Amino acid sequence: MQGFSALFQPGNIGKLRLENRLIMNAMGTVLVDGEGNVTERMFDYYRARARGGVGLIVTQCALVSADATPPFTWAMYDDKFTPGLSRLVEVIHEQGAKVSVQLMHYGLLLIFGGFIPEGMSIKVPSITSWLVGDKPYEEMGEADIERYLEDFAQAARRAKEAGADAVELHACHGCLVSTFLSPVTNHRTDQYGGSVENRTRFARRILERIKQKAGKDFPVVVKLNGSDDIEGGITIDEVVRQAAILEEAGADAISISSGLEFWTSLSIPCYAYPEGPMVPLAEKVKQAVRVPVIAAGKIGPELAEQIIRNGKIDFIGMGRPLLADPELPNKLREGRREDVCWCVYCNNCIRVEPGQGSCSVNPSLYREGKYPFPPAEPPKRVMVVGGGIAGMQAAVLMAQRGHQVSLYEKSAELGGQWNIAAAQPGKEGYAAFTDYLRRSLDRCGVPVTLGIEVTKERVLEMKPDAVVVATGAVPRGLNIPGASSNHVVQANDVIMGKAETKGSVVVIGGRFIGMEVALWLAEQGKEVSLVTLAGLGENGSKLEGMTYRTLARRLIELRVPLYVHTAALEITQSSVVIGWGAEVFSLPAATVVLAVGAQSDNKLAQELDGVIPEIYTIGDCVSPGDAAAAIYQAARMAAKI
Repeated sequence: MQGFSALFQPGNIGKLRLENRLIMNAMGTVLVDGEGNVTERMFDYYRARARGGVGLIVTQCALVSADATPPFTWAMYDDKFTPGLSRLVEVIHEQGAKVSVQLMHYGLLLIFGGFIPEGMSIKVPSITSWLVGDKPYEEMGEADIERYLEDFAQAARRAKEAGADAVELHACHGCLVSTFLSPVTNHRTDQYGGSVENRTRFARRILERIKQKAGKDFPVVVKLNGSDDIEGGITIDEVVRQAAILEEAGADAISISSGLEFWTSLSIPCYAYPEGPMVPLAEKVKQAVRVPVIAAGKIGPELAEQIIRNGKIDFIGMGRPLLADPELPNKLREGRREDVCWCVYCNNCIRVEPGQGSCSVNPSLYREGKYPFPPAEPPKRVMVVGGGIAGMQAAVLMAQRGHQVSLYEKSAELGGQWNIAAAQPGKEGYAAFTDYLRRSLDRCGVPVTLGIEVTKERVLEMKPDAVVVATGAVPRGLNIPGASSNHVVQANDVIMGKAETKGSVVVIGGRFIGMEVALWLAEQGKEVSLVTLAGLGENGSKLEGMTYRTLARRLIELRVPLYVHTAALEITQSSVVIGWGAEVFSLPAATVVLAVGAQSDNKLAQELDGVIPEIYTIGDCVSPGDAAAAIYQAARMAAKI
């Protein structure tokens, strides 16, 4: 087992025996239909993770009440949904994993989705001063509470009748149950508010009602916030008391997460967080209860092995790593750690819409039924130009189909723009993906030529059947006076150590790279300002919210001045002139860092157009975008060629 033996020891949750200590956390998907029913794509998705060797799969949340079930969310408020769940349970059981159904009422989390369906209200324990705007908030009365107790219990009954092995009560992140538990969202003065015991009463009564309907031996896990991660929110001392109350009421295990999703980012920690930020919270709960405790949130295999082996935690919850590589458990158990495609915690997977979803390192996410691709008929000689992640991914997938593939990269190493990301503080883990693709190229026998810029003449000389151009993009400049001055540098060059920043610095550009560079320089003690023509963290539309909050929060903590919706008008030798409202001001700037996006490098593709019978373009040379878009384009092309 190569150092991970503790992870692959069996364990129990109540009377449920699990073959190992790895649990797939509940994660929302885009695979439910508009009426809340399971789909074939959903079966494919869970089948892949169950086959990958995880001990228990906690399904995405099943919504227990008809009054809080937006379209494309999984419903469990009626018996008509039981057959679909029964089939899903069969699919997972066929692959040897156990199944727990997560039960939830959205409550305040409805606002996290960005829209409220017409006629739907947001149920809250109490109306607080920060509930502003025109959203339909509604404070719950005794009749509401009684109705929801029964809704949770009936949903648990359906799960048991469908063959599920357990249920998980979602009581964290700002959902309905969570808002009762937290003092920042619960200001009630009746038996459900005030003391820790009173704020726990709603969750306790749900648990007790579930045990009545589904049986005292049917395992129930309760998922709690170890911290709300906000001033005035729940603290670990209160959580320890809540966990003990719920254990006494019949909880068979306690799962610890953290953060209110509509305010903070700790619930889904991105690359900027240290490893295992919630583990210390889970360890404190473990010390206070006798039932098993589950820890989650950016826990790598070595840390997981250590805390399980030392008895500090009983089970490890994994989410995004199993999106990146469903076979992760099998690979660890078989001693093949180097074969794992590691999650980089970029949170691209959170940016989903109905029927769509993405992962920066796994193009098959939510498309599992289409992979692996069938053998190529007939195989072709394919030349891939560009060794970034799009070109590397395309070369691997085409070679796996049987094509004779060769890869060319003009620089001295593979990776392209991804290497710049991996060079940033906090993003060192990004290098794991290029390492994975390099090993995949070696396994597939793809010859790689570095340090040669491919020209039209070279392509004609090689006479390939097809050419895939993945030449990427170059940083965009700024068309204002002074933008070509010597003290104006590109963010990419700052990150790679090719450009030095001296004195006061103005970063122009407020997307993630601008935020990251400004943060990095401020952490070095430099005087930094950030100017962006759009809003902070925008690229025509809002960028991924959890990462945005993480970076923005830190910029505010470091007191970096942020000039949003502000145009840079001119760069002088000592300042950046900005248009701020109706006024013009000058910001001191000994160095100006540009982070204003990229433009496609598609010169070779244009030269080959009409010359080569089959030419394909993928990645940033088509249109600058994120990594998930690039490798998905690569996969679509590899399936077609």
